[in-house]
This record gives sequence, structure tokens and C-alpha cells, in this order.
Amino acid sequence: MTFKLPPDCFVKAAEPIIRKSIIGILETDAAYRRWMSCFGARPEVMAKLWTLIDPVDTMPNGAEPKHMTWAFYYMKQYPTEEVTAINVGGFDEKTTQKWIWLFIEAISYQEHKVIVWNERFLGDVGNDALTTIDGTDMPVQHRFDKKFYSHKFKSNGLRFEVGVCIQTGHIVWLNGPFCAGKNDITIAQQALIRALDEGEMVEADGGYAGEEHYIKVPKDAISREQSKMKQTARSRHESANSRLKIFQILKKEFRHKLMKHSSVFRAVAVITQLNIEDGYPLFSVEYIDLAENAS
Repeated sequence: MTFKLPPDCFVKAAEPIIRKSIIGILETDAAYRRWMSCFGARPEVMAKLWTLIDPVDTMPNGAEPKHMTWAFYYMKQYPTEEVTAINVGGFDEKTTQKWIWLFIEAISYQEHKVIVWNERFLGDVGNDALTTIDGTDMPVQHRFDKKFYSHKFKSNGLRFEVGVCIQTGHIVWLNGPFCAGKNDITIAQQALIRALDEGEMVEADGGYAGEEHYIKVPKDAISREQSKMKQTARSRHESANSRLKIFQILKKEFRHKLMKHSSVFRAVAVITQLNIEDGYPLFSVEYIDLAENAS
């Protein structure tokens, strides 16, 4: 049986990190900014994830709301393990890391409930392109290997493919990880293109040129107005990528085993999508590709 918890439970649980009681005053700008800077998501998002995860039935005995706040804090700030243990209330590192990673993995498992490919059809106005697609790179600790080399930050990294619904601004597609040296079009050919319906396309930047039956790129624009419209859609997608990287665990060099990075990325993507749904949407865009199709 799922036990729902009110958002205030997570506010109370986070007091050792926030270092003061802010229950009931999160509606003030200062308190809201302080909370978001620490955790990257509102207490309402934590409460929703608690219900989705159902820790009483799916996690080891002893799971508490404070453990979820530890995971959010760790992903948002990515401090050292020693600093984390001190800042969450002086618990030992083994205990804090145990619960942090249990909750990161549990949040990542909600991907199939929160990030839904079929939701690209929401608000469909008849366009061929329903989503924007882009690859985003995250730095990782790894011996030098040109396969991992990202030209975006001149170091080793992993690349993930992200899809955003053009009409709603919701994240609807994740794919990865890949070595950062793998180009975007090759990644798209492995799974994304096969996931498209007949006649369906996606909007992307020039790095995806070469699949003209499936991917629209900037040079396809037939007018200045259409070029601007396509650019706005891609810019909104960059905003989605930036939202992911407000979590420092994706922005700073990842120091754990690479096999853990997928769980981290997916957990952050789930949180980011729930943020979008919970009153923190991406900016809206007007996108009509009918004239382009007619050409």
C-alpha cells in the first residue's frame, strides 16, 4: 500500500541541511530560492516521487523522507562524501552514501512513468516534427580516450540524447549513455529513428544532417520566419539541457564508477520533468512545419 506524505514532511526533514525551520514560509521568495539552491526541486516534487517510489514496499526498512532530501542535496550540490555527511546532520559517510544511492536509483526507475515517448503527441497540431532532439555531454573522470573526448568541454565525457515535445515542452525521450566522441547522427540512427511513426520527423541542429527523411535541420528552412521558428524550438531545447545541469552532479566531473552515471542522469531527468509539470515550465514556442512540408 502506498503511503502519501505531505510536502511539509520533506521541509521538516531538510532542516539540518537548510539549517533553519522554513515550514509554512516557502511562499516567500527568499525561502524558495534557498530551498531550490539546496535541492533543485520543490517539496511537492519530493512528495510525488515518494508516492511513485513507495519506499515502504520497495526499499530496505528504515527509509525516511530525510534520506530522499539527502539524495536531492547530493545531486544538486555534489559535495564530497565527507562534506555531505556533515551537512546532512553529522551521520557517517557509509550511512549517507547508502541512502543517497538507494534513492538515486529508485528515482531513476521512475523514468518509464514520468518520461513517456507517446506524450509527444500531446497538443499535436499536425506537424511532421513533434519533438526536438539534441545530445548533451557530461564530464567524467576517466583516463584519456578519444572515444570519450567531448569537444564541448575539451575533456572526457558521456553523451545522452534528449527529446523534448515541441508543443508542451515536456521531456519525452532519453537515450544513453554513449561515449562523448560519438556523433549525434549515429546515436539517432541507433534507436530514435526506429521509434518514429511513418512520416514522423524530429527537429534538430546541423549535427544531425544526413537523415533528411527523418530529421529536420536548420538548412531546411524555406523562409526567414521559418528559420527563426526552428531556432526558437532548438533554443528551448537548450533550456531543457541547462535545467538538467543545474544539478552539479551532471555539471561537475563525475568521480564515481561510470556504470552509476546512467542512474544519476535518469534521476535528474525525472526530477527535471516533474519540475516542468509542477509549475516550472519551459517557455512556449510556436512551431508550424506545414509550409516546409509543402515544399
